[in-house]
Amino acid sequence: MNDETGFLAAVLRELAASTAVILAAWGALGGATNALTTRMRLRDALRHILLGGLIAAGMGSFSMALVTAWLSLPPQAIPAGGAAGSAAYLVGVFGPAFIELVLARLSGAKGGADDE
Repeated sequence: MNDETGFLAAVLRELAASTAVILAAWGALGGATNALTTRMRLRDALRHILLGGLIAAGMGSFSMALVTAWLSLPPQAIPAGGAAGSAAYLVGVFGPAFIELVLARLSGAKGGADDE
């Protein structure tokens, strides 16, 4: 029984130190910021928080390369240690809105006017 508890504790410790989990947390905070500033319903806010976390974790360190290009930062900023959380936060803020915009344009291009 003690071995199982030790194993579970080790897995949780490694998971907490995982880069993907840390980036997902920053992305989720960015999604929460987006939801709070745009005053959306709870369901939509939870969707933005989840999407922000998933997008930030999925993009990983590539998010820093995108933010560097977007903000015209020098390439030396990409490997900066503390900047990964900041990039994940920005991806969490703008990622869900960007995806919604692209999907809306795609459905509009298909002629999906279902509201008529």
